[in-house]
Amino acid sequence: MHGRAMIIGVGGAAAVVAVTWAVGAVTGFGSFATAWTVHFAMMAWMSGLLDAARPGLRGDWFRVRAWEPGVYRRAGVWWYMRLLRAVGWERLNRAGRRFDGTRESLPAFDLATRRSELAHLVLAAIGTVLVVVAVAFRSWGAAGWLAVLNVVLHCYPVLLQRAVRFRLQRLARVRT
Repeated sequence: MHGRAMIIGVGGAAAVVAVTWAVGAVTGFGSFATAWTVHFAMMAWMSGLLDAARPGLRGDWFRVRAWEPGVYRRAGVWWYMRLLRAVGWERLNRAGRRFDGTRESLPAFDLATRRSELAHLVLAAIGTVLVVVAVAFRSWGAAGWLAVLNVVLHCYPVLLQRAVRFRLQRLARVRT
């Protein structure tokens, strides 16, 4: 990790803790507002960290297997995508996707799905640790809100990125 990424990694983590602590002190550490704040602060932090670190993201993990899309469909991932569109999330993040509907923009779109998947995987892992810590402290409200938001804000996005990338991989096979 280069210097800028290291600064963003450490400084961003400290900022997430500070902002979450401030919101928790005002609204209560077991509140929905605190859980929402920690998850969105972590997403901003991870976005900056990935921009600075620019990982290659070429591993076999990112290849979507043929059996996966059916699982994601049954889990409701396309309904989740419709919800994101309805609340305007897709419009908000469209600039970062660099996809203009042409075949030439597919590689950039594919990379964007990999970056998003990695970010949400890391954040889901951190979110799970936060849930375990909340349970250890018997903070049931915090554990509940953190767990629900972890699924909605990180687990489903991972599934959605993989489902979209399966379609991209299929297009790439047709194209070659």
